[in-house]
Amino acid sequence: MKYAKNLLTSDKARPIFPSFRHDQDSPYVRRVLQLDAETVPGAEFYSEAKWIVPGNASAEGIVMVDSHTHPWRELVSFFGFDYENILDLGAEIEFTIDHEKHLITRSFSAFIPAGVPHGPLIIRNVRKPIFHFTAAETGSYE
Repeated sequence: MKYAKNLLTSDKARPIFPSFRHDQDSPYVRRVLQLDAETVPGAEFYSEAKWIVPGNASAEGIVMVDSHTHPWRELVSFFGFDYENILDLGAEIEFTIDHEKHLITRSFSAFIPAGVPHGPLIIRNVRKPIFHFTAAETGSYE
């Protein structure tokens, strides 16, 4: 099959992330898949998917990333899993984009232009599962 190598059904083994990314291997954040030039040779695209579930009661919340920039455009999305109210995020997300702090309680996608500082991104008060998806125009997330 010509394109079988382009289909991922398991996560990247031992991914390495830059220092602004917090360790997210926890009972409350479960990685699904990461697609990049290493998992699909020749890909000039990056994507990552995760589930975030209730249970973290810390005041700090789940810190996903610190403030950072990169030279590519990025899509950052979070979707609540309440089929009766699909736009209810089921949590609170604090997301700073270009020094503007946004407090978000609804499912959302955000477009981050290249070179724009973004983060920290912190998830608090998770009441329902959340699906997180991010994608960027790069073969490697560095």
